[in-house]
Amino acid sequence: MSSYDVLVIGSGIGGLCAAARLSKLGYKVAVFEHHVRPGGYATNFSRKGKYSFDVSLHGIASLDEGEICYEVFSKCGIMNRITPLKKEHPYTVVWDGKKIVIPQNSEQYLNLLHDMFPQEKEGISQLFTDLYSFNKEMIFLQDSTIPKSEKQQSFPMKAKFFMKWSQMTTEEVMKQYVSDEEFISFFTLLWPYYGLPPKTLSSHYFFVSWIGYHLDGTYYVKGGAQAIADALTDVINENGGKVYLRQEVTEIIVENNKATGIKTKKGETFEGKWIVSNASPQMTFSKLMSETYTDPSYREDFEKLEVGPSVTQLYLGLKDDPTKYNLVDEDIVFVKEKDPNKDYHYLQNGHYEKANLGITNYYKLDPELSPNGKPVIVLAFIDFIENWPENKEDYQLKKEEVTNYLLKQLEEHYPGITSSIEVLELGTPRTMQKYTKNPAGAVYGFAQTVEQSGLHRLERRTPLNQLSLVGAWTRPGGGYQGAAVSGTSEADKIHRNLNQLISS
Repeated sequence: MSSYDVLVIGSGIGGLCAAARLSKLGYKVAVFEHHVRPGGYATNFSRKGKYSFDVSLHGIASLDEGEICYEVFSKCGIMNRITPLKKEHPYTVVWDGKKIVIPQNSEQYLNLLHDMFPQEKEGISQLFTDLYSFNKEMIFLQDSTIPKSEKQQSFPMKAKFFMKWSQMTTEEVMKQYVSDEEFISFFTLLWPYYGLPPKTLSSHYFFVSWIGYHLDGTYYVKGGAQAIADALTDVINENGGKVYLRQEVTEIIVENNKATGIKTKKGETFEGKWIVSNASPQMTFSKLMSETYTDPSYREDFEKLEVGPSVTQLYLGLKDDPTKYNLVDEDIVFVKEKDPNKDYHYLQNGHYEKANLGITNYYKLDPELSPNGKPVIVLAFIDFIENWPENKEDYQLKKEEVTNYLLKQLEEHYPGITSSIEVLELGTPRTMQKYTKNPAGAVYGFAQTVEQSGLHRLERRTPLNQLSLVGAWTRPGGGYQGAAVSGTSEADKIHRNLNQLISS
């Protein structure tokens, strides 16, 4: 039986950040991943030896010194191991048939919105003023040099917007400033990145990300999401730990209400002083341990929570530079339906032809992503597993139907580009479920509603001693930043707890 200080189940960003941070703190850590490479959604996959596809990363913010992702990745030991690539623009939108490029600079963005919506100029200006204040509040709350006691004492005065908006949806906040529904739709166009339309999306998830995109600056990472996962893996390995691939965990060993180890599908057993599960809580408590080990009310509470959506993505490898077909943008959204609630409804019910569509041009983001610089683009929209038949034959027919629809859309926007396709692969919610084992192929964990955000989100600490959860399902929430913060923050808490265990 092998023994480690900490055992981590799953190598998503939350699990890897927890493991890397603990490794940097001097603990011997082992990570167990059922897949052939680390990263969870933060991975790349190759086809025909020519094309490397990024599974999920479109952009990541706050990578400048002093900003949240920079600080988190520094604590994990990888900021000097990855190369951020500044995006030219956060995104581009085709709105009323006109292409509009969203500026990186927030003042230029404000001027653009004033020009487009002059009747809302005063409200828009006040919204930006308050967003700048909200950003200062976030800097204060994230400043590790300020003692916790001082933060708690001055919290009501220095985090007014944070407190007020924590109980509001994105739409509710927006309507404090403007009434034009079209402006709200335009401003919140990236709501699919967070899984819910503004009417139900927690304002914190939208506006914290907005700050990252428009105030901190938007980046891609050279080599894609896999470069982040590989850097974290290297830190773990170099500090005496190990990332076990093709090692599926089948059981969490529990003794005297403590998690003490794990068993794998290969029949191996590992001991640990602390167990971290980057798997979903459903997987952790329903499949990896007996129901008798946890309070039934704990299970009932998280089983009632709404699971967020999945995604469908068409990965395309091209022979030619996309600029040949006038695809020159990094991320572009084609708007068919301006009402986000209708758009979400269409996607829920599989009416993709009525819904909006996003395209990421990875060749523009990182020309060297694929071997020999082969161009890669991805078409994507949020989706739901209920739209995809379980029957294999029906599932394949549906895949062909959706693939043909997406190719038709691509050809309409960029005539001739489909003749350049060499590799084509469609990933559906069932694909996401297969590779991540997330219920319904969820990409954001639990739906990011007001009722499931902030202090209402599932705690990382569990009723079982020496067992923690990390990742999108837990606090603070989904996305690269949320998962990374989850893992790193929990690692620091585990460090304090292990020190107490050792000293006692």
